[in-house]
Amino acid sequence: MNTNRAVLLLATLALTWFASGAFSQQPVDPILAKLNVLPPDERQATLIKGSQNERLVEWYATLPVEHSKVLIEAFRQRYPFLEVKYTGGGGGRMVNRVIAEHRAGLNKFDVLGGTSTSHVALMKAGLIARNVTPVRRELRDGFMDAEGYRVAPFTYALVIGYNSRAVSREQRPRSYEELLEPKWKGHIGLEAAGYEWLAAMIDTMGEEKALAFARRLATQNLRVQQGSSLLVQQMIAGEFNVLIDALHYQLENHKERGAPVDYVIPDPLLIKDPSGIWLAKYSAHPHAAALLIDFLLTREAQEIYARQNRLVARRDMEWRFREKLPNRIHVISADKWAPRYNELIGLFDKTFR
Repeated sequence: MNTNRAVLLLATLALTWFASGAFSQQPVDPILAKLNVLPPDERQATLIKGSQNERLVEWYATLPVEHSKVLIEAFRQRYPFLEVKYTGGGGGRMVNRVIAEHRAGLNKFDVLGGTSTSHVALMKAGLIARNVTPVRRELRDGFMDAEGYRVAPFTYALVIGYNSRAVSREQRPRSYEELLEPKWKGHIGLEAAGYEWLAAMIDTMGEEKALAFARRLATQNLRVQQGSSLLVQQMIAGEFNVLIDALHYQLENHKERGAPVDYVIPDPLLIKDPSGIWLAKYSAHPHAAALLIDFLLTREAQEIYARQNRLVARRDMEWRFREKLPNRIHVISADKWAPRYNELIGLFDKTFR
């Protein structure tokens, strides 16, 4: 009996110690608020001094490891005293992970990068600090929220990709409507989570016309599958000929390596809601986190993103495309669609799944 009581007492003490340690981190918003009103040189010096004490920044993001590695190397050239621990993964899984870690008292991440559609869930979970970095004024419209919780370093265009070995330039589909022609039946791929593409169709066509178009498109015996990278690889392998909601940077990257792939820029050009980057509310390394976020918005880092064929956030840098852009450009707004997101998923799944 005494032994059982002793074991119970030790377990209780251990849990108490763990809980007090895990939840001892305080919100970093006050630290950031003081930093972000300092003159630029003083702010930078304070960030560096704080980062030298912190020594580490944990970055969770959806970037491929080989792409993040180039950014980390450039960052460490500037700040060699900082270690960057990178954890990659899918956007939805990453959000679930940080929420689960927080509930377990493990506030590990300092910086999180992912799709802007995650913003509502992250804010609802209370995981994001307000960080009104001065760099925000150097960004394009739409690459930050109004309240100061999110900035966005880059985005992508949604284009109509095609296998250039199977489809000649003369035969390529020049619009979404052309994909309703009988010759494309059984030869079209679509991302199984293509909710933003459907949102863009509704935005640009009007809801009634867009849903009527989507229902007709669904009769074309589509390859509906999860994973944009996998779909591009399957298209290149000849499993189907056209990918209706391809990400332009993936096609550009394959094209540069000599793959038989090309794309059509639709009119209007559809721009995904810019990928977000957030600073953790309970960051253990807030100075290093702020330094990393600022760096990812510098010309140096933005040039790296541009070389990876991403569309960058900075106003003073042009977007690079092989072909002339149409006059009309439509940026999909996560803020607009967030209240209807579950409805949007239902519309997509009902039509295409």
